[in-house]
Amino acid sequence: MTNDNSTANASQSALNELLSSETYQSNLQFWNNAWNGVKSAYTQLPDLGYLPSIPEWLTENQYGNILDLGCGSGWLSIYLAKRGFKVTGIDVAPHAIELARNWATSEGLAITFDVEDIAAMSYTPNQFDAVVANSIFEHFTYDLAKCTLERLRSIIKPQGGFIGCFDKVGTGPGDYFKLDDGSQIYTDKFRKGMLLRFFPDAELQTLFSDWKTVEVKEVDSGSRLVTARA
Repeated sequence: MTNDNSTANASQSALNELLSSETYQSNLQFWNNAWNGVKSAYTQLPDLGYLPSIPEWLTENQYGNILDLGCGSGWLSIYLAKRGFKVTGIDVAPHAIELARNWATSEGLAITFDVEDIAAMSYTPNQFDAVVANSIFEHFTYDLAKCTLERLRSIIKPQGGFIGCFDKVGTGPGDYFKLDDGSQIYTDKFRKGMLLRFFPDAELQTLFSDWKTVEVKEVDSGSRLVTARA
């Protein structure tokens, strides 16, 4: 028991250090600033060829209670709720959550929207059947992505699932510096503080090495759709 506690304490200490780092705090501030300038929810569904496969996979695995990570103003949460799923959407930006709540109310949908930092979620063990993460982990360092996925396993039920898209990023213009793990921290006016990282397939396999039935499939524009079961 002592060894378990020591390991848990060490892991929590490492996570706290990552969360309090200047680069991560700047990343959070970027997203808050970005959403504060948005006046209405993005109600137009993005043109993503893999989008229908998300509810299909969730249905095939009988996952009904879903956590939508980085929901923004709620388009994916709304999309899933209209297909019969019980959805909780979370985002670090309070204004994004406000827009999402207003949209869901206007649609008559009972969706829970919470202001939460994905890397420090307050949910209890076994609370959800599955997690959906569409183009989210690209804004984490490798170590923070690893810690977050470990946390996700604790809040989903046994045999719970993960489905998420990891985009091909970091090839466009912009001013940035790089961290040791390859994460790009942008310094230009429009993206100052934003963290962006590309996860090669080999890294994805490593990140999900403790999960079962992991599948990495290339989809739109070199993005990878990852499905996994705990």
